Amino acid sequence: MYKVTRASKDDMASKSPYASDDSHWEDVEDIENHPRPSTPPGSVRLGISSPRKRRFVQSRTTYIASPARKQTIIPPIIKLQKSSPQKSVAQEKFLDGALQGISFIFSYLFDIFSTAIRLLRRPLGLLAFLWLLALILGRISSTLRGAFAPLCYLPGLHGSRFCDTPTQAAGGTQQPRWADYPKLIDVQSTTFEHLLDESVGGSGLSLEIKKAELATTDLVTLVRISDLKARDTLSDMLSEFAEDAKKTGRGLQKLSSKIGGAVDNIMAVNDYALHQIEAEHTKAPTIMSMYGLIPWAARKPTNDVITRTFGEAMSVLSASMQRLILEAELNLANLEKLEERLSTLHDLVSREDLTLSSAKSELLAELWTKLGGNRRKLRGFDDHLVLLKNLGFYRKRALAHVVAALQSLNAMSSDMDDIRERVAAPELTGSKIPVAVHMKSIKAGLERLKEGRVRARRLEEETLRRVLGITEEAAKE
Repeated sequence: MYKVTRASKDDMASKSPYASDDSHWEDVEDIENHPRPSTPPGSVRLGISSPRKRRFVQSRTTYIASPARKQTIIPPIIKLQKSSPQKSVAQEKFLDGALQGISFIFSYLFDIFSTAIRLLRRPLGLLAFLWLLALILGRISSTLRGAFAPLCYLPGLHGSRFCDTPTQAAGGTQQPRWADYPKLIDVQSTTFEHLLDESVGGSGLSLEIKKAELATTDLVTLVRISDLKARDTLSDMLSEFAEDAKKTGRGLQKLSSKIGGAVDNIMAVNDYALHQIEAEHTKAPTIMSMYGLIPWAARKPTNDVITRTFGEAMSVLSASMQRLILEAELNLANLEKLEERLSTLHDLVSREDLTLSSAKSELLAELWTKLGGNRRKLRGFDDHLVLLKNLGFYRKRALAHVVAALQSLNAMSSDMDDIRERVAAPELTGSKIPVAVHMKSIKAGLERLKEGRVRARRLEEETLRRVLGITEEAAKE
């Protein structure tokens, strides 16, 4: 009874954390191996636990503190902890080396450039000074040239480079130094609007003279078969008169065509100038742009383009005007010649028959009436009588038309000479005309010329229908 109680105490002592002596376990095993005295079953169950229970406690204790599993799990963990620090140390060394190399390269290059810029400080300062001086002079050179232009009249300064006169063109005229599009467009519009209106009458007059020419040709036939003493001379004079009338009619038609062609040509030149100025004004350099900082290109943009296109427009207008003046002079000569032919015919017929009218304008009509206009076989040619009677009136109208056109062209020539002289002078007031004013003037001139051209064509068609006797119903059919 005593041993059982001690064993149970020892067993409990072995389970406590304070039991560290192995002799207790051996004593318990010796006691367990010796035969025990028989005791009543009830006392054993109440006092101590069975040996199977003690072995179960020992086996559970052995299972919990198994050393074999600890040895298989710990070595891989120790290897991982040793390999990771080696890789991180290598990466850190590589990054440190790369950063040091890059830092050295940048510091080396910075040292080189800073030394070079420090040594170039004076040369760069001199270049900056020259650049600023060229930029300022380029901006104010034209203004200074115009302001000091009166000094060029002083002896000794006239032949200097500062007072160089512009070169002359092939025709002997001076090239413009600045542009005056408002004045040029006003001259163009005023003159050509008048010429277009006059050209409408010229086309109608050319047809009227052509019809009178045909009637005169029929009159020549009547004279040749007449009883007049000077019928041969009179028929020859009438033939020459008909030829002159033919030239006059063609000349009037040609003048009208050339006026229309000149208007179209001038409109094309003005439209080209407008597009050139708009394009250059759109891409004009500013102070903020790189192109605007170049001294020798800072003045180039719009002013040069305006002056160049103005010179081209002046040249085209002058050439067109000269052609029109020559054509008008030729038509004037034809009309004067036609008048002289009519005077000669009047003298010849007056000597032949004193009963004829003394009026030159009705000479051919009376001659037609006398020679057969009242005959029954010539009654189908009643229109010839009207044409011959109005031939003098047609000639007067054509003469007035040509003289008016010639006066307009001469006035335009005078205006052109005045404009050419003003724009060839130094740029005193030309620089005050903004680019927008030039562009607006060109646009307005183009609109006026287009409207005049359309109006002239409409009136010309109406005149031709009236002269040819074409009614509106026939024209629609």
